[in-house]
Amino acid sequence: MQPTLEPGDRVLVKRLGGKPAPSLGSVVVTWHPQQSKLRLIKRLKNVEGTGLWLLGDNPAASTDSRQLGAVPTKLLIGEVVGRLPRRGSEQCW
Repeated sequence: MQPTLEPGDRVLVKRLGGKPAPSLGSVVVTWHPQQSKLRLIKRLKNVEGTGLWLLGDNPAASTDSRQLGAVPTKLLIGEVVGRLPRRGSEQCW
């Protein structure tokens, strides 16, 4: 998700618990559709029926819906609402 997020960034996530998907353009966290213990952080570009179309902010280095297809909405964990300072840093949203 560079440049929005950098490796090692910690984020605050608002769990949605079955509520409607967040607004388009939001950064969301989902479970990976093919690797059940891996989470994805991507930007929500579209909602297609029961699937979310997710794209990374750096297309050249991102694995997202262009490779995975629409991610089932049941895999949505929540919406990123903030970034915590990195350890030893004061920078945050």
